[in-house]
Amino acid sequence: MTTSPAAVAAATSPSPTPFPVRVRRATAAWGAARIALGVVAITAPPVVSRPWIGRDVQTTGGTVFAKALGVRDIALGAGTTAAAFTGKGLSAWALASAAADVGDTLITRHHWPDLPRTRVGIAALAGASALTGVALAAAHALTSRQFQPRSH
Repeated sequence: MTTSPAAVAAATSPSPTPFPVRVRRATAAWGAARIALGVVAITAPPVVSRPWIGRDVQTTGGTVFAKALGVRDIALGAGTTAAAFTGKGLSAWALASAAADVGDTLITRHHWPDLPRTRVGIAALAGASALTGVALAAAHALTSRQFQPRSH
């Protein structure tokens, strides 16, 4: 009996990662990226805040702003990452993080004329992160319901 190359490949290749696992991994990576951003904001405030607020980064207020956002991002990232590993509260943490990003985007837009040109990148990054959070929360909610036993 001969076996086709496609059958051999299918039998020897690993099975694809289930979608719920991919959602949790993506959420953990997104949370870890937020933690990293927060650490940089605390340890090197100008790196994070200069593109957003420009020369004001050199003031005490600029440093306070960057470090406070750093602490916020570490907290949101840690909660999101922990929820991704446990599966508990994942949608809530993703939506909380997305809400912070929406706030950043709207506040940036409100002060648009007074910010440096790099504001475009900051607004785009915050907006994309907000959409990512909503998408991850929705994907988790859908897969959680899909794989729950139904009670009759």
